Amino acid sequence: MNKKYIKERARSKAFAKINFIELENRTYKRDIKAGGDGRLSVDLLKRCLSSNEKELLTWKYIAKLIDEDE
Repeated sequence: MNKKYIKERARSKAFAKINFIELENRTYKRDIKAGGDGRLSVDLLKRCLSSNEKELLTWKYIAKLIDEDE
């Protein structure tokens, strides 16, 4: 495997993770607005959302580093 191939795989994985976290965040926001999802309390959903937002920033930074790598 050459560096270009590995970089493209890493980029794909990072952007897939970003998309998944964004989807989760939309779900958390919807469930918070609805007053919970029936399994998790609004407080727990808010904590999950907060954690996911931090995770999203990390993955966006990783994606940026991958894109800037020569």
